[in-house]
Amino acid sequence: MEYSIVKKDEMRIVGAKILLNNGVNGEINESSMEENFKMVPAFWQAVGQDGRLAKIVSMMDSNSTGVLGVSACMANVENWEYYIAVQTDKEVIEGLEEYIIPASTWAVFKGNGVMPTAIQEVEKRIVTEWLPTSGYEYADAPDIEVYLNQDPSNSQFEVWIPVREDK
Repeated sequence: MEYSIVKKDEMRIVGAKILLNNGVNGEINESSMEENFKMVPAFWQAVGQDGRLAKIVSMMDSNSTGVLGVSACMANVENWEYYIAVQTDKEVIEGLEEYIIPASTWAVFKGNGVMPTAIQEVEKRIVTEWLPTSGYEYADAPDIEVYLNQDPSNSQFEVWIPVREDK
């Protein structure tokens, strides 16, 4: 799998949020992951239909690359959260929430295809194929999906996985 390593400073995002299933006693399992893979596309559909997505996009900074899907599922948080958001310096609009993504290093994978299947397949391959043999380990920071266009039948996207060098 082709990837690049990118270091980013802290990023402030604003968007809509849902809570994800973090398994039993914080132990993620295949069942909870499959549930999350169903919840997230349904959330995107709801946010698009109720007008929140248009509000979120209107807040995007000019230097942003796209709309973000941010999985804030770190070990040190009780509730796992997923945001549909944009990077912005603007004030938070009513009904939306702010989140600060910490400075980190990410392995960035590019992809394209029909949503949500294409991005979910890339995410699964990263964790099952790439990560175990990469020389990196998962870092405790959010996963980030970057949606580069709005065509769900052939979406262009990036998946950012937080990493640190394996010890």
